[in-house]
Amino acid sequence: MATAWMIALFLGFAGLGVPVCAAMGIGAFVGLALIDAPLSTFPRYMLHDVRSVPLLAIPFFILAGNLMNRFGLTRRIFEFIECLVGAFTAGLAQVTVLSSVVFAGISGSALADIAGLGTMQIEAMRRAGYRPEFAASLTIASSLLAPIIPPSIMFIIYAVMMNVSVGHLFVAGVLPGLAMAAVLLANNWLLARAGWEKVPPPRRASGREIWQSFWRGLPALLTPVVILRSMITGLVTPTEASVLAVLYALLLGLLYGELKWAALREAFISSARTTALIMFLTGIGSVMSFVITSEQVAEQLANGLAGLTDNKYAILCLVTLALLVLGCFMETVPAMLIGIPLFGPLVVKFGIDPIHFGVVLTYALLLGIVHPPVGLGLFAVCAVTRLKLEAVTVATMRFYPAFILVLLIYMFFPALSTWLPSVVFAKSG
Repeated sequence: MATAWMIALFLGFAGLGVPVCAAMGIGAFVGLALIDAPLSTFPRYMLHDVRSVPLLAIPFFILAGNLMNRFGLTRRIFEFIECLVGAFTAGLAQVTVLSSVVFAGISGSALADIAGLGTMQIEAMRRAGYRPEFAASLTIASSLLAPIIPPSIMFIIYAVMMNVSVGHLFVAGVLPGLAMAAVLLANNWLLARAGWEKVPPPRRASGREIWQSFWRGLPALLTPVVILRSMITGLVTPTEASVLAVLYALLLGLLYGELKWAALREAFISSARTTALIMFLTGIGSVMSFVITSEQVAEQLANGLAGLTDNKYAILCLVTLALLVLGCFMETVPAMLIGIPLFGPLVVKFGIDPIHFGVVLTYALLLGIVHPPVGLGLFAVCAVTRLKLEAVTVATMRFYPAFILVLLIYMFFPALSTWLPSVVFAKSG
């Protein structure tokens, strides 16, 4: 089977340390050769999805997040939320989660959250007296909010490959993202109250401090509102909203006096590198998807599973388990590019809403960044903090029950993902 050889070669070369782009390219090329497709199929399908208009949103959302970091806008967001909730139990830990909720509405990327806001969060928690390992692990856990709360780069890729509305998928991520944030807040409170994690005494800010930090951070805090509101009202498409996010970030940089050439240069270079990687992987993923579709792998899987059960939730459990395993050994975007054509058509055949599945698939694959062997989130945090990987991994285990609970909620409560889009777009229509 060409698909089996293609995936095996990809995993094999990646395991040997070959760059992911090259490993995917070799696997896709061999897959095409095994189904006797003409050589011209490779460049043709590489351009197939990359030319999609919704994918144009990716570089702009990445740039918006980078600009917010370079202009110091994320710091203003963090300082306001710290003044607001710092007086509660495990106050600064709760600030880390809530500030990630706000920044998630700007960046759309977990690693962008860690690289930008995460550095500030960890340093603030260390100064306040939290264990560095706990601060690092909480930052990783909070970064999972970024690809769920709109805008989300992973949602854009999923929408293009599954031919569903980016706008519907963005709105579908709002309630699941808030639910995940609530679980993480409860987990922090439980760790502190039970004495499993020693936390410093809360710090109560004065009314004056809260008011001043509010006005300093208000324009930055409004960024997610501007993005989401403009899409929901039909004023702009998701792609146009990404451009609006960049323009708004530039306006804030000018307003705060942070619009400097060095900051702009760094933001544009970083965004270009990240975008080039994502687009190249997406192009290769289109070729792999063509091979998988040509061999009718989804139909074969559906026929095989139909002999075992016709319960859609049982099917969803099996597919989610496969996605969790896939996420353990592959980076998130490559795993999506393989998982979507394999399992997307399969779950739809069993009556699972593709919007609901988009949220489940994204989160299941995201969990791969919080544990070895891939663990990009772990490696990113350890690079920033210079902590030992083993210590941060052990600290992250305290969040595993929360991760599992969130995954189960996403799987067995589809209305959490599908209700809000049905209401919002019914009204706008």
